[in-house]
Amino acid sequence: MFPLARIQIPAPQFSEPTLYVRSSGTIDSSGLHLSKDGRATFDTAFGVFAAGRWSRLTSITDLVATMHISGRALVELIAYAGGVDTVIASSDEGGTLSCDDIRAVSAESFYVAVTALEDGVIVRGGEWGTNTPPTRNVHLGVAITTFNRQDYVLATIDKLVALEADVPSVHGHLQVIVVDNARNLQPTIPASAPVRVLPNPNLGGAGGFARGLIEFREGGWSTHVVFMDDDISLEPESIVRTISLLSYADSPDLCIHGAMISEEQPWMQFEAGSAYEFRSVYPLRAHGRGIDLRQRSEVVHDHLEVDLDYSAWWFTVFPMHIGVDNPLPVFVRGDDVAFGLMHTGQHTVTLNGISVWHADFALKNNPSSLYYEVRNFALIDTLVFDDHKRWHLAWRYLGFGFRNAYSHRYASAEYMIWGMKDFLAGPDEWMKIDHSAKHDEIRHVSEEKAGPLSEDLKSLGFTPPKSKPVRLGGFLLSPLLGGGRWIPKSLRSGNVGVAQIDVRAVGLAIRHDKILYRHPRFEEGFVCERDSKRFRAVQHDVFATTWQLLRTYKKLKKAYRAQYPDLVSTESWKTRCGISN
Repeated sequence: MFPLARIQIPAPQFSEPTLYVRSSGTIDSSGLHLSKDGRATFDTAFGVFAAGRWSRLTSITDLVATMHISGRALVELIAYAGGVDTVIASSDEGGTLSCDDIRAVSAESFYVAVTALEDGVIVRGGEWGTNTPPTRNVHLGVAITTFNRQDYVLATIDKLVALEADVPSVHGHLQVIVVDNARNLQPTIPASAPVRVLPNPNLGGAGGFARGLIEFREGGWSTHVVFMDDDISLEPESIVRTISLLSYADSPDLCIHGAMISEEQPWMQFEAGSAYEFRSVYPLRAHGRGIDLRQRSEVVHDHLEVDLDYSAWWFTVFPMHIGVDNPLPVFVRGDDVAFGLMHTGQHTVTLNGISVWHADFALKNNPSSLYYEVRNFALIDTLVFDDHKRWHLAWRYLGFGFRNAYSHRYASAEYMIWGMKDFLAGPDEWMKIDHSAKHDEIRHVSEEKAGPLSEDLKSLGFTPPKSKPVRLGGFLLSPLLGGGRWIPKSLRSGNVGVAQIDVRAVGLAIRHDKILYRHPRFEEGFVCERDSKRFRAVQHDVFATTWQLLRTYKKLKKAYRAQYPDLVSTESWKTRCGISN
């Protein structure tokens, strides 16, 4: 039998065990304990076998389920389709259960159920497998970029080392390169472990992943590479299922994206791939946001593959023959977007059980993030889209710039202007950027950064965002009222307005001189205050840079496209990394 995936019992301390198993039994280090007639079902996010997706992406024919159980128990292999659960096979004598033709059953998913026939039954887990031989031999290179995230990345390294050593389907199929942009990582790695740590200048995620990709490309061992962030909590099963799906994939171009689950709410899926709409004020559109993975209906149903434009690099896998170009030198924010739009996005799928946990981005974003987004998204639009015109970029820049200015978020607007000025400087100047020095220059921002709230601010509560038509009305009204500067003081509120941390409260800012932007689930946020002098300066700079953009965009687009091969070339990246060609 060839393994496909593991059926796991979660760690005893894991806060959301229903992501793995549904049961009233107790879990300890030895497994899941069931009393007589106790039942455990694996119709869960990490337990089901996604028959529909496997049928479309691979040519496997049969499916085998093996459970590891102590004590007498009834084990059932169940097919779910159209709201109906059908027992395909069962046994009270252990061994394996199989389905000879998964397509004939027309199941959306399969799962295993275990019923204890006596007290003291212990379920230790199991495996999904097949008798269909794999179609390709996968060698997976893991490239991790890190900068002072020791707690996270050391845990990830330990998981990968243990996985490669202990799981036969992974052993000999995994190599790991950790690119240390801080040059201070000192992991304890067994001599036999296929892990290398490479010191690197701080060139951001883009530079770290470029270095890792170049190393794997020149090493010649890898068939595929996974880009993995350093600030994730990795589910090691993601690697197991990645290797198995790639081993059976009908398409040699198949790319895989690991869904992001919220670290703060470890049952909530935050993103499973994204779209990119360059005509929108904010172009990123996440798929699969806000899904409760504890809900049975979400995980047993066969969701058809979604067309993705790109996948974020907390966990993205692609074959080496697709990764012929290196990432753009953008430091952070947008390197994954560009790579997906140009190379991997159209080939990318997700699969249940290939996931990571990651902190909420609303707690990480700050004005320096907008510097990178404005600068880098402008470059991406210029390089990727033939029909992208100057007014598309001007519309986005004006729209988002004034949303920040009219909502008292002046630091965000100022960093946007800074990013646009650096884009307008052109590709020759971009090639000269000292990315580490640039990042040190822009990262020292004290405003609009989430932090713990005082008791007074906590007492203000939280106001959910208004409906989109109401927000649009506020945005249209605000310029007519000078952002609230021209309304009588009698109509202004002396109270602090409250808005969600990731919105631009333009309407609220008309009447409120102070706005608390706070997280909806955590006691963190920041206060922004009206500043008419600063507003006028922002307004002037936004108009000035927009006019420059409109005058020079056509020339810039031609120049950036001509410079693209040099921007991403291995020679350029080696020079940035300080390594010999």
